Amino acid sequence: MDGEIDDARRDYNHCARVTAMKPNLAIAISILVISLSNAQSVRVTVTNPGLECSNEPVVLVWKNIAPRLVGVDLKKLRLTDDHQRSLAFQIDDLDGDGTPDELAFTVDLGSRESKSFLLTALADTLAAPLGPLRTDAEDFKRVNGISTLVDDDNGPGTLRGAGLYPFDGVGWESELIAYRLYLDERNAIDLQGKRFPALHWKFIATSGVDYQLDAFWGMDILHIGSALGVGGFGFWVSDSVVRPTHLDHRRCRIIARGPVRAVVRVDYDGWEIGSEKVDVSSLLIIYAGDRATEQRLILRSPGTRTVATGIVKKPAAMAKWDDAEGVLSTLGVQSRADDSLLMALAFDRSTLVRRAENASDHLVLLKLENGKPLRYAIEAIWQGEGSSVWSERYRSESMKRASRTLNEPIRATTE
Repeated sequence: MDGEIDDARRDYNHCARVTAMKPNLAIAISILVISLSNAQSVRVTVTNPGLECSNEPVVLVWKNIAPRLVGVDLKKLRLTDDHQRSLAFQIDDLDGDGTPDELAFTVDLGSRESKSFLLTALADTLAAPLGPLRTDAEDFKRVNGISTLVDDDNGPGTLRGAGLYPFDGVGWESELIAYRLYLDERNAIDLQGKRFPALHWKFIATSGVDYQLDAFWGMDILHIGSALGVGGFGFWVSDSVVRPTHLDHRRCRIIARGPVRAVVRVDYDGWEIGSEKVDVSSLLIIYAGDRATEQRLILRSPGTRTVATGIVKKPAAMAKWDDAEGVLSTLGVQSRADDSLLMALAFDRSTLVRRAENASDHLVLLKLENGKPLRYAIEAIWQGEGSSVWSERYRSESMKRASRTLNEPIRATTE
């Protein structure tokens, strides 16, 4: 045995000398080091089947990689690329059962390019973000009259008149944009525009500012009224949208704040739609450096339902439907600041039932099946952000990116 160890050490030292002359052997060296230290690892290969993309999410289902990491301290994992550079990542328990569900990180890829990454059990960790946080989620609720941060808001929370929420519900954001979901019978999603990249929800909730007034940081840029806002949802029954007006229970949880993505989960139990009750969950996910929110709906009741989502109608805004891209968008003077705003909703084309309209919304009807999460994405670009983003090219590429993520996702394989 001692002889075998000596042989392995000699091989390792030889490879290290060769690497000084040939850096492209770094991957082989890292694999040898892992073998010698008996570390557990997962090799991840990511392939882009389409056009060049940047900051593209890579999501791995944890149960598919867990057998390779049995007994590993998750706080001691490290993710590196082929050049041995460490990458930020996070592991999320999406349903709160104490077991990880997904590992997420982001990549830049050229058209048809593949890259390889190594998730390894080592002594160091990237559990803490490197630098300032770039995503956040906040749910402030009045408890005994005091505005209190609540990570697990477990209760009815459906009555608007109760005045329980300083900004009507839960907010989540990247440094580029912020959203909030009304935790009441409206179930609508609102927007906060930003004049410079930063995180604002905690400041808004604790400072007492009127966030509907224009300020140095930005403002609430969307007046919703009775509409769904951008990406709020209900069930489509008898040609109308049924919102959670009658609901047995609602639970809102902050699943993650970063460093890669912020995740909010809302569980709706006993949502009355006609003569029956339905249980459904929603995951709201935003990535650092991104302006799109992924809405992921999970039907926890048997069968199939039709979900209605959409974008609020504004008289001065023009709606555009793009079948090829799978995008509904509106563009025009429709912000509270009386300037232009683009709002877009991208959907998985395979789930489309049809378009629809009502008095307040441009609607998209989507099929939601038990055991098959329904995914769509929402985003917005505000003219008040400045000329650097308010160009036709930027707006077009931003919408196409959201659609591509849903309809032509990058592929990730593990070994």
